[in-house]
Parts: sequence; structure tokens; C-alpha cells
Amino acid sequence: MTGSTVILNITHPKDPHLLKKSAWFSEQPGITILSREKKHSEPRAGQLYPTLHITRKGVFLEAGENRIKFHPNMAILRAIQLLRGEPDRFLKAVDLQEGDTFLDATLGLGTDALMAAFRVGARGRVIGIEHSAILAALVQDGLTTLAQGNYPKADNPDKIRAWLALSDAAQHIHVQWGDHQELLAQSLTSSIDVVYFDPMFRHTRDKSDSIRPLHQVSNPQALTQETVAEAFRVARKRVILKERKGSQEFARLGFFIEDGGKYSHVDYGMIRKEGAGD
Repeated sequence: MTGSTVILNITHPKDPHLLKKSAWFSEQPGITILSREKKHSEPRAGQLYPTLHITRKGVFLEAGENRIKFHPNMAILRAIQLLRGEPDRFLKAVDLQEGDTFLDATLGLGTDALMAAFRVGARGRVIGIEHSAILAALVQDGLTTLAQGNYPKADNPDKIRAWLALSDAAQHIHVQWGDHQELLAQSLTSSIDVVYFDPMFRHTRDKSDSIRPLHQVSNPQALTQETVAEAFRVARKRVILKERKGSQEFARLGFFIEDGGKYSHVDYGMIRKEGAGD
């Protein structure tokens, strides 16, 4: 797992709300906060430390020319489609039911975790494991803000319903900073209904503006067979891997590719537990 050292910038340093939020970030495990005076004096591997900006309009991480900020991104559009009764490839692959437990072992910005929480409902449980300490904190802060009802105003009835649904879903996601293999090894056998891996941002594409900034703070290591074996032990129903279409990772790790998504650039692979009652 990756600890994070960041420069702190509070845009309004006398604002009690911003001071409280900055104190919360400084208390999160794995995060080291430096003053702005050290921004140009302590390079890391030839680069400056990223800057954590805490503003009245939100929190974001500035890493070089890139900005990383929690935002439901495509989740709002997907929620609208689900409320209209339209299908979602991710939810079809994971096949979650209301009340299920779901483990997203490569959380990233948490979009799929939000969709999982949307599906499992208040009786279900969603856990997100993130290897980067600062990314885990950014997502937890964003989910907390969303759960408190702080989201963009909308006039469209479908969008209002979707934001309300996502705000409710955000309340049921628990973010953990750590190494997913270590945390899986500590989990009880058959204690999670579905375990999910989406390590795609290891192979960032230049044209992917939403994913490219994650490359600077995410875990670059490939998924291991040992991790998949632990996931299989922990899962009660299935283990799912999301990868680029044509990826050799499915075969290397023993996943069967699900049919569907002919025009999509991604596929979902599955390892199903024999006798799983889904």
C-alpha cells in the first residue's frame, strides 16, 4: 500500500469548516501533510509533492498538470438509466442482489462502488479497498459529502431522483486504505458475496482525461494469482475482473469472459463459486 505526502493549501485559512476538513485529512492513516513552504524545497523522485487543495467549492489534489477530484462521474448517468429500467453491464456482471455484501478491491474514484451500493440497498454492505492513502481519503471525503446531500442542483426530475439515490448509496460504502491481498487474507472464508477487481487505470490511455491523473497516485502493480486465490476463498458467489477487451489478464488469472458488450472497449471476467446460490 502507498502512503502519501502532500502539500496542504487551505484557500480560506480562517474558515472553521475548511480547518476542520484539513484536520480530518491530516488524521487519516498513511497521509503526511507538509506546509506550503516546503512545496519547492523537498522534491520526491525529481518531482514536487502533490498539493491537496481544500476550498469552499470542494477538495482536489493537484499533481503536476493534473487534478484529481471525487465526482460520481458516469454514476449519475448510470443511475438515471437504472431508474428508467435500463440495464448496466457492471451490475449484470456482478449480479448483486438487495442485501448482498460487495468488495471493490481496487476502489479508484469509487464509481462502481456507488453503483453496487445503489443495487444492494440499505440492508447491503459495500467495502472499497484503495492502495493509495490520499486517494482513499479523497473518495471517503467525497462520499461523506454526497451522503450529506451536497450535490449539484438539478431541475430534471430524473436527475433529481438519481442524485437522491446516489446520496443514499454513498452512506453504505466503507473505504479502507490498504493492500487488497493483505486485507483479503485477513477476511473470513465466504464472508463476501462478490469480490471485484478493476485494475484498468494501471494502463492509462492518453485520451482518457478522467483516468489519466490517477496514474500518478494509483498502484501500478499487476493483479497476482495469489490475490485472486484469496478473493475466491473470501467470495461466496463470484469474483469479477474488469479489463480491456482482448486483455491476456483474463486467461493468465483464470477468468471466464462473460458475453456481451460487443461495442465496448472493456470486458468482464468471472470466476463463479460452485454451488453458489445466485
